[in-house]
Formats: sequence, structure tokens, C-alpha cells
Amino acid sequence: MNEPQSVRRLPVDLEELVHIFDLNETGLSWYLDLETGRILLITDETRYQLESIYDQYSDEGGQIDLESALSDLDLSNSEGQEIRDAHQVETALGERFIAIPAGEQRQGYRDMVDFIETIQDPRLKTRLQQAINKRGAFRNFKDALSVYPNVRERWFTFKDDRLRQRVLAWLADEGIEVDVSGSEDI
Repeated sequence: MNEPQSVRRLPVDLEELVHIFDLNETGLSWYLDLETGRILLITDETRYQLESIYDQYSDEGGQIDLESALSDLDLSNSEGQEIRDAHQVETALGERFIAIPAGEQRQGYRDMVDFIETIQDPRLKTRLQQAINKRGAFRNFKDALSVYPNVRERWFTFKDDRLRQRVLAWLADEGIEVDVSGSEDI
């Protein structure tokens, strides 16, 4: 956690952050641009490409003319932009960009446990408790809810609310206040 010096107002896409907080995929890293509120995805593949460009095109002082390097390579416009984004993040991480934390399975599991406590039907409650106490808890939980569409919808609302709370807490810890005027998601 960073010690924020002052509160920064940004037009952040909360729904996208909620989605990112729910992900737990290897090979993907997400960053928040502290100047614009833009969210950048940097894949491991793009990071490796950038490292290769640094190795190949850096001068003796470690400086690089990224645009010259990119013009030498046979890249699509989107690939070139991904590398530019990765370079921006690499050179300004901690200043202009901060890493967005990946989803944690422990928190997701805790959300399921807490949701089960809200269930009034004793049979369904037992079924859900049994589902999460076996291997494949997340899949079992979703499968058990599939025959209860109303409860399933309640679960999604509950889970999204929890994720949203975590996103807002993380933003507050980073000294970021969501700019309501610049965000359609509030």
C-alpha cells in the first residue's frame, strides 16, 4: 500500500476495475494511469517483446529511440501501441502508473461463505456449504446455484457489491477519488 500524499480525482471506469479484481489469470498485468484514469493491460508476451527491443536497440547508455525500433519491426498498429503502452508503464511505474491488484481466490471464497450465511432455505444452505467444501469449490458453487435462478442473481449482485467495495477501498488506499463527472459508471 502506498502512502498517498494528496487525493487525486480521476475518471476511473469502476465496472472495468470490478471485472479486473474478479480475474485471476496468469500472464496479464493491469495498470492504472494516474494522469488519465485509463486502464492498461500488459501481457507477458508484450513485456517479453519490449525486453527484446531494449536488448536489441538500446545504446551504450541504456537509452532507446522506441519509435525507430518499432519502425524496424514488422508489427501491426495494435502491436506497436501495446509495446508503446508497456514502455510507458515500464518507465513511469510508481509515478504515473500503478499496478492494479489481481483477484484473490481467498476473498472470492470468503464471499461465497458470507453469501451462504444469507440463505434462509436450510436445504439450499447445506447444499451450498457442501459445494464449497470440495475440490473445485467455485465451479461447484456456481453449479449448485444454477437450478436456483433467483438466488443465483442475488449471488451475482452480492459478489459485485463486494468487488466494488474492494475496488473503492483500494482506490482510497492509493489516494484516488473517483471523478463522478468523468465516469458514467457511478
